[in-house]
Amino acid sequence: MFTVTGDANEDRAGQEEVDCIAKAVRCAAGRVGAIRVALLGRNSERAEKRLRERVDETRVKIDAYGLLEGEAVVRVLRSADVLLFARGPISTGRSSAIAGIACGLPVIACQGWETAPPITEAGVVLVPQERREEFGPALARVLSDAAYRASLAERSRRAQEKYFSWSAIAAKYAEAMRANSSQH
Repeated sequence: MFTVTGDANEDRAGQEEVDCIAKAVRCAAGRVGAIRVALLGRNSERAEKRLRERVDETRVKIDAYGLLEGEAVVRVLRSADVLLFARGPISTGRSSAIAGIACGLPVIACQGWETAPPITEAGVVLVPQERREEFGPALARVLSDAAYRASLAERSRRAQEKYFSWSAIAAKYAEAMRANSSQH
């Protein structure tokens, strides 16, 4: 299991993020058994302490990696089964969520007003923002149902190829440039 965190102890939103992750992890571990949580990003080492206080460490292994180079981020992401994105609503502006999609991961995230295609075409399980307690059951289902997890992962891989790969971005950029030059 994998999650990304940022300013986890710096602000109320960061503390709520860690609390949300802890509740989801406790729920999932209670249903599927032992799981691993990888925290990645700015202040993840500090978030680790807060998370350890809120979970049963006999069922949850926590690794905090801090800031990593791009290749190391990809290695950690590709070793994961799912990305739990608890920082806020998912959108194309959320780079850590896009990184999970780019690595072919199922993503569990809150839905917000900016949540739209191509995010919704990826393997994203959307939880209503006002019902964050649904992260736990969603996480348990993704971790316990291999066929469901594989289906979500395939949708993320397809979205990566179609929308987020360098070749897809370059094609859209070239299309926009052609359209712009034909107007002048």
